[in-house]
Amino acid sequence: MADYRNLTLKDLTILHSFIDRITIFITSGFGIGYISYAQGTFGTILGLILIILLTSLSVKITIIFLIFFTIFGIILCERANKIYKKNDSGHIVLDEIIGIFVATYNIQLSFNNFFICFLLFRLFDILKPFPISLIDQKLKNGYGIVLDDVVAGIFTNILFTIISVYLLNNL
Repeated sequence: MADYRNLTLKDLTILHSFIDRITIFITSGFGIGYISYAQGTFGTILGLILIILLTSLSVKITIIFLIFFTIFGIILCERANKIYKKNDSGHIVLDEIIGIFVATYNIQLSFNNFFICFLLFRLFDILKPFPISLIDQKLKNGYGIVLDDVVAGIFTNILFTIISVYLLNNL
C-alpha cells in the first residue's frame, strides 16, 4: 500500500495537473468542446452516440447511471469552472451530454425519435424558457451548468412524449 504522507509539493502539483487534465478531457466531451463553433450541438451529438452505445442497459441500470452521471457531472463542471476561471465556458459540453441523456430517457431508439429529441433539446437549451433561464441565471456553479440542461432534457422528453402520443399516432 502506498504511503501518501511522504508526498512532496512536486508530487501534489503533478497529481493536481493530471486531475485537471482529466477534468478538461471529460467536460469538453473528449475534446469536442474545443471545436471553434457550435460546441453544444457537437456535444449533444456525442451524447446521442454514447446513448446508442449504452442501449443494452436495463431501465434500472440506466436510472442509476443517469443519477451518478449527473452528480459526477456537477462535480466535474464545478472543477472545470475553476480551471477555466470562467462560469460555463463554451468548452464545457458534458452538460449537453447529460441533458440529451435525460431528453431521450425511455424513448424508443430510432433515427426519427432521436432527431426530434435532438432538435427539441437544442431549442430548449438555446432559448432557455422559464425555469431553465432562472436556473442558468441564479446558479453560477456546477449545479447551474448541469441542471439547466437536465431541465431542458426533461422538457424535451415531456414534449416529445406529447408529440408522439397525440400527434404522430393520430396522423
